[in-house]
Amino acid sequence: MRNRFFLISGMMVLVFIFSSCSPQTINNNNPEMVLKHFIKDVENDNFDDAIKFLNPDTVSSRGKIWARRWVKLNSYNIKSIKVEDIRVLGGTAHAKVEIFYKDGKTKDTAIDLIKNNGTWYISPSFSFKEEK
Repeated sequence: MRNRFFLISGMMVLVFIFSSCSPQTINNNNPEMVLKHFIKDVENDNFDDAIKFLNPDTVSSRGKIWARRWVKLNSYNIKSIKVEDIRVLGGTAHAKVEIFYKDGKTKDTAIDLIKNNGTWYISPSFSFKEEK
């Protein structure tokens, strides 16, 4: 009976740990994975998950409300994003992307990434917004 209790308790702890994994814990060790998960969150309107991939220094200085609004504003009308090229230069990376909008328009732009304490993050220095 005691062994069964410990087994069930251990399984519950494991389920809790694995279910609480956020995008932050996925794999921020390379810019391609960060960009892939950020794009997935943007395409699915998961704004709170998307901001976890933004540079934490920028988010902490400007605030989470700003970060959520920034992601939401920049992802408006986006259908999908295609990564064309990523170039890593030391602690920074530069990704060229093509954005496809729901209204049929497309836009070529760039996304910069930065390595912060050994972890890659999106640098919110770009805009996904359509050019008029």
